[in-house]
Formats: sequence, C-alpha cells, structure tokens
Amino acid sequence: MRILLVQPAPFEPGRLGLENVIWMSEPVALAQLAAMVPEHEVRILDMRLEPDLELNRVLLEFEPELVGTTSMTTDCYQAKAILEAAKGTLGEGCFTIVGGHHPTLMPEAFEQTCVDAICLGEGEETFAELVAHLAAGHPPRSLQAIAGLRFRNESSSWVTTSKRDQNRDLDSFPAPARHLIRRRPGDYFFMTAGPMASLSTSRGCSFDCNFCAIWEFYERKTRFLSANAICDRLERIEEKVVFFLDDNFLTNRRRLEQLCDEIERRKIRKYYATQGRTDFIADNPELMKRLRDAGLIMVLSGFESNEDDALAELLKRSTVEKNRRAAQIMQQLGIISTGIFMVRQDFDEADFDRLYAHINDLGIAIPLVSILTPLPGTQLYRQRQAELLTDDARLFDLLHSVLPTKLPRQRFYEKFAEQRDAVWPSVRKGTFPAIFHRPAFFMQTFFGIVRWLRKRAAYFRIVRDPQSHLRDELGKIDVDARLHPAPPAVADARRRLPVVRETA
Repeated sequence: MRILLVQPAPFEPGRLGLENVIWMSEPVALAQLAAMVPEHEVRILDMRLEPDLELNRVLLEFEPELVGTTSMTTDCYQAKAILEAAKGTLGEGCFTIVGGHHPTLMPEAFEQTCVDAICLGEGEETFAELVAHLAAGHPPRSLQAIAGLRFRNESSSWVTTSKRDQNRDLDSFPAPARHLIRRRPGDYFFMTAGPMASLSTSRGCSFDCNFCAIWEFYERKTRFLSANAICDRLERIEEKVVFFLDDNFLTNRRRLEQLCDEIERRKIRKYYATQGRTDFIADNPELMKRLRDAGLIMVLSGFESNEDDALAELLKRSTVEKNRRAAQIMQQLGIISTGIFMVRQDFDEADFDRLYAHINDLGIAIPLVSILTPLPGTQLYRQRQAELLTDDARLFDLLHSVLPTKLPRQRFYEKFAEQRDAVWPSVRKGTFPAIFHRPAFFMQTFFGIVRWLRKRAAYFRIVRDPQSHLRDELGKIDVDARLHPAPPAVADARRRLPVVRETA
C-alpha cells in the first residue's frame, strides 16, 4: 500500500505559538507508525515546515491509498483539513485515519465524513493491523476485529471496537523510521540548538496534575525504554543534540543511573534536552550531576506558581521550596532551566507582579509564562467546562484565556504581555552560569542564533501586543464576556473552591 502520514501545522498560516518558535521536534510518532509497516511504501510529510500547497501536490503525485494524521488540541482543525483534502482529492478510494491525544480524549470532535477511523490510545499495533486488513482487500467498513478503533461502518454509523491494552514492552517496538523524515538544517531545534533529533524513551506519567491529560491518555501507567535500547538508538542518530520527548524523563532513578552507566561505557558524546519535574531535581542533586556529565544540557519543568496553595489546587504534589532548590541546582550545574509558569484568571495586577518577581528571584534561564487552560480530557476541563467562553480549539493554546478573567480582558492581556520585559533579570541570572559551565555547547550552537533571533522577533511582536490576543478572540469569544468579566466576588469564590479529585 501507498501510505501518507502527515504532521499538521499547529495553527492556520500567520499564527505563531510556543511550539514552532521555542522548539520544533521531529514527528517521531509518525515515524514510529511507519516503522510498524516496513513492507509498505510510506511517506511522512511535516506541514509545519512545508508551503500550504505541498499537501495537494503530494496527494496528486503519490496517490496514497491511506492518509493518516495526528492531532493535539490546537491543531485539530488542521488535522481535519488534511483528511478533507485527502478525501476531496482522492475520493472514497483513500482511507483516512486520525490518532493522538485529542482524538483519543475527544473522539466526537472527529466524527465527520472526511474521517474513516479514529485511533484510540497508542497507535502502533492498531495501525499495523488496520494496514494489514486493508492491504488484504478486506472491507474498509468492517473493522470490528481491530481493537482500539472508532470507525464508520457500512451504514455510516460510528462504532467503537474493544479497548486495546497498553502493556507492550517498549523495547519490543521497532525504532522509529527516522530516515523517512525530511531533515534540513534548522528544521528541528530548541532555541539556538540545532539540528536536533528527537527520541521518546518512556510513555506516561505517574503523577495526576489536574491540568494535564498525559496520565489519563496512558491510563496511569508509565513504561520505559531500557538504557541499552536508548543507547542503541543514540548511536544511530547523527545529530549532536537530542531532545528526549518523555513527558517526565526524570522519574525512575535506577533507569537514569543505568543510562548514565551505558552512555559512559559506550562513550556517547551528545547533548540532551528533556522534560522533568522540579521535585526530582531538588531531591537528586548527585544524579543530576551525573546526567549533566553524560550530556544533559537543558530541562523543561513545570514550576507553575509562586504559591503553595495554587500548586496544591493543581494537584502538582510539589512545593515552591522544591522549585527554588531545583533552580539553584541547575544554576550550580550549568543546566539550562526552562520553566513554565501559569497566570490564573483570578489574578489582579499585584498577582502578575508577584509572579514575575518570583521568576526573577528563581533565575530561570528560559521562563515561559502561560495562561491556565482547562485542556480537553483533563480533570480541570471537566470541573470548569460550564465556565468556558469558547470551544474554539485554537484558543486552547495557553496564550489566551478561555475562562472569564477578574481583570478586564484588555488589562489582563496587558499585564500578561509585560512578561517579555519583566523577567529579563531571570534570563540573565539563569543563562550566565550555563554559558560559564558549558562553553563548548554554546559555541556549537552559535550559528543557530540568527535563526532564533528571527523567530523570536516575529513571536515577540505578537505576544508583546495585548491587542493581538483580543483580535484572535473576535468571533470566538463573546464580546459581553470580554467587557464584563466575572465579578471579584465570583472570582474569589472560585479560588476558594475545594479541589475535586477524580479517579480513573
């Protein structure tokens, strides 16, 4: 079969977000699917990097029999547009399927005529069985025997098959077919560091923060790629910078010790960036030093708040003091700290100022300030769904408030936009130790500075302008909600609401 796997652009043309400015990771999930069907002709198309008409050109030239795409919340419209283009160009002879976090957690959003099937949960085995079914000439509307699907049957009704287990040992999966990803210098990067490869070494998270759906997608399970398998793949990667895509890389102390042992034994010389919790960093300074010596250069962590009560309300299970200790350890070791912080809708002007002052006190090298967003599929979404001002997925990008704000929206966004200048002391405080400790890394990434400054300038023109946020809301968020925010009494009452803990 001819199979086309497409990574959607995160937004429609002309819009920018954190993912395509601060970093851009390879479409590893699609490469993993491709590796499951090596006997078929597979192409991967990354529409984040291609001109708009490239999809149409490839559809006409390649004539795929199956088109698949993946979707997070903010790119769900783009994902559907890909499948609409496939059906419109190739007709019913082309089978279309979508998978990923958003389709799994909100499959009803994709129940449209341009979609033949929705993959629920992990996709590798489901995809391989689907391709084998279609390649054998079996009916595309009779998929009941394939677990993990929601599909349109012969009468165009949507049917869900049995649930697929997520228990397979990660070492048993083939390595992603990275050779199918078209890579040009500067395509995949983190800030100035690039070219950058991406590698997933675990799945799931053992924590249950109420604003995150990762643990729900993976059903509270966490599985790990072994140290040997990780290093086997690292040795086949040509790039000097690798991003470990794990949702929480810093979680299993023994595995990380084994990974350091194996990297040292094989003398692998690369730089690594990843995501990990601050409490692990705070509790394991010696292991962090070993990881630094093995090549760890950057950790992206959710610091979230300057208030312990707010962390508890988010079910973060950490403290401000742990955050402070983690920031200190990363400065001491020369590890670049990338910290995500949240402003809440009940913020007044003083709350914004206190958060920015806290960030400067911590000294985070790359502080990223976002807006608390009840993402679909999370506990927070279910708790606050009735308060949502819009269901337009494009505004669930952590840069817009989909909930009423205590401050008038104009003023809320003005204070939010101040972050770019307000936290520069933090950038200086966090960056200089990294440069001092890791001069070779910064020399190697010097040529990425021009690319980064160009993207940064384009991004800052948007986030520094409060009107850009308001313009994005036109036609999507009711004007009355913008002009008449929640009264202070209502906002204060919401802040005092007890935390509702849900179980799977």
